[in-house]
Amino acid sequence: MKRTFLLLSGLVIAGCEAPADPAFVDWLPSHGTVVAHRGGAALAPENTLAAFHKAAEPGIDAEIMELDLHTSADDVVVVNHDKSVDRTTGVGQGCDIEQDTVSETFGDVKVHDLTVAELQDLDAGRCHVDLDGIRSFEGQGVVIPTLREVLEELPTQRFMLEIKQTEPSVVPGVLELLTELDAFDRTCFLAFDEGVTQELAETAPEGTCISMPASGIRCWSTEAIFPFGGGGCPAYDVMWMPHTNSGFNLKRQSLVDDLHAAGMPVFMWTINDPAVMAEAYDAGVDGVVTDRPDLARELVGSRGVGPNTN
Repeated sequence: MKRTFLLLSGLVIAGCEAPADPAFVDWLPSHGTVVAHRGGAALAPENTLAAFHKAAEPGIDAEIMELDLHTSADDVVVVNHDKSVDRTTGVGQGCDIEQDTVSETFGDVKVHDLTVAELQDLDAGRCHVDLDGIRSFEGQGVVIPTLREVLEELPTQRFMLEIKQTEPSVVPGVLELLTELDAFDRTCFLAFDEGVTQELAETAPEGTCISMPASGIRCWSTEAIFPFGGGGCPAYDVMWMPHTNSGFNLKRQSLVDDLHAAGMPVFMWTINDPAVMAEAYDAGVDGVVTDRPDLARELVGSRGVGPNTN
């Protein structure tokens, strides 16, 4: 893992040789990958098995799927983006609320206040609107899944596990589950929160893939935007970053080249416009994170690369 190293003026400063890459990083294909954001939130109810199965279908074949983690009241790791379940299940404030931000929760019914049984009594397909404008998943038995269910039902799929919940910590339960299922090689952790990332760095087994926290993203973004900015930016196992920052374009080959020189594969989020996807792939990113993995696959396939090409 590279997270103990610092980058300054393009040189790695360290007292010893860099350790081997995690298996997740070693596995990455040489072509630009397709990363299904929340399983492909535009195609099926986000963060559900329906979405993950859709993103795994032939013709989409998302190499990586991103999902978000909280714990239930009975301390089970579950897959949900917001702290609340209102926006996706229609309870409380209903479907038509904003998704949570880092600092604000808009729903009333909190994930951590309900048991797994109570969470899975809710209709996680109720609020999803299809591309044709209808709610075809409502009443079809779609539920909020546990992380165990997702990993067991898709046993060969690679996942980016984004830890959303900070208190109480999700980390011990996730690490215990990944150990039981021998799933470290096909998972990578993402936590924008500095404390969660530090906990992962200190407690996860050697060889665990950990992505850059928010402070590192800001550092590298500053270097990309301002010639006098940044300096001493950290290196982690992968870089998971936005494609723009405060209106500044980060889809720059020079930035991607610098990140690659630091040993980090680069994934940019969240891009749903094929023209913007093309800009990111042209800049050399290793993966585009998208709600429309179908469009990303079509684009990648048109370039003659990917799992469905020779």
